[in-house]
Amino acid sequence: MEHRKITEAFVESMSQLMEILQMETDILNTQIYEGIDTLQARKVQLTKCYLEAQNKMQAAPDVITCLNDTERADLRVLYKKFRNTLSENMLTLRGSYDATDRVVNLVIEAVKKQRGITKKNIEAFAARPQGYAAYSTPESANAALNTQT
Repeated sequence: MEHRKITEAFVESMSQLMEILQMETDILNTQIYEGIDTLQARKVQLTKCYLEAQNKMQAAPDVITCLNDTERADLRVLYKKFRNTLSENMLTLRGSYDATDRVVNLVIEAVKKQRGITKKNIEAFAARPQGYAAYSTPESANAALNTQT
């Protein structure tokens, strides 16, 4: 009977997480972000439950063998649906991230242009020195590297 409880917990956690992922995808697609904070908190909680249930399934591989053929087929179908929902959610999240990144970069470039800032005349946008050069002045770095004297 313990095997049945492990399987039921796995299926329940997967179903609940899949529902939250679909809700998040819908919110991102409609761009109506009301309630996203509580959704994110619930998503984190359900992700932990899903990982715990998945670990229990992996720790007891004979759980699957205790299922009949119909139950195993249903579990495969549910898992395939879960993977598709997860993929759709990940693609939507990535698209939202990319769109936001483009907007932020456009705003930054517009502000720079308005202020007459170019990469040539501002060092704040330059690459930061790495290694020894980060802790020394350029003159002392050259002197330390000069072995001709």
